[in-house]
Amino acid sequence: MALNRLPYRQDLPITLQGGEPTLYWKTKGLGVILGSVPHYFDLLTNFALKPLDFVSALNGNLGKLQRDAPYPSIRVSYHAVEMNRTWHGHGFAELVDRCETLASLGFRVSPQKADSDVGIYMVAHPDNQVTPEMEALYQGRVPFETKEFLGVHQGQLYGHYLYPYSTDLIARHFATTTLACECRTTELLIDPLGFIWGCHYYLYANWEKGGPEAQFAKLAARDFRYRRMQDDLFDPEQMRPIGHLLDPDFTIAALTEFRPCREYGRCIGCDTKIKNNRFQSYYDQGIPHTSVQMRNIQLPSALRRSLTEEELDRVAPYLAPLDGVTP
Repeated sequence: MALNRLPYRQDLPITLQGGEPTLYWKTKGLGVILGSVPHYFDLLTNFALKPLDFVSALNGNLGKLQRDAPYPSIRVSYHAVEMNRTWHGHGFAELVDRCETLASLGFRVSPQKADSDVGIYMVAHPDNQVTPEMEALYQGRVPFETKEFLGVHQGQLYGHYLYPYSTDLIARHFATTTLACECRTTELLIDPLGFIWGCHYYLYANWEKGGPEAQFAKLAARDFRYRRMQDDLFDPEQMRPIGHLLDPDFTIAALTEFRPCREYGRCIGCDTKIKNNRFQSYYDQGIPHTSVQMRNIQLPSALRRSLTEEELDRVAPYLAPLDGVTP
């Protein structure tokens, strides 16, 4: 299995997300994945399965979702509109009940997130509100937190980002074209076909066009030698993966390489936002973390002048020299 190629560390989990992992392969896939490797996992889910069905889908691998960490391994997303429609107006109550029921099925459930295997999270979109009724439902039972909303809503940028204009340059019409920079990822971002991507924008943009299925078929026929074949698989100007998990030549060291990018300004917020790492570094230690690291950002002088002196000092190490002078 491809995941067996990943280094194993007890404090470094693999995160399963997107496409609702509990429904992989008609609910049979999650247990297969967890049982096939020694790694621990984090699970991002909407709790589509009832608790008994969820535990059954794990196929005896509950322990792979249980570890000592400062946050829950099972992070459940609350989507008010969809869940209230599905659960007849009682979406949040049903979700809390489902999470709490896991305590009788072998999981730790505590209102303290460091002591709980499961917690509920809601994006703090301007249209989402934490009501007194919601507070009464979760308090003393399961952890609940709001997550920062990222992106542009009604012309306003939400979220805190390390790199200026990285997410809203085009969306808020500060420029008509994206900018150049150099970028590398701090995370191993794997798509369903095993391709490894340098950021979420490249991944999403490719899959919006159908995904690299044709390239995957050619790669599979050649022992997945992506490093050798990439120029034959993708056009020079085409956004391409940085590797494939089954490529015998791929190593984690590939993530440390800065690569040229001309899409600065369309970055996905989760890549450039200031956030915690898996040790909760930002909240506990004040050390910001971003999923990608950038340098030599070709930010034009007009946009530099729009930054405050404090902002410019903070981002100066990431900007390319302007007219031969380091910013």
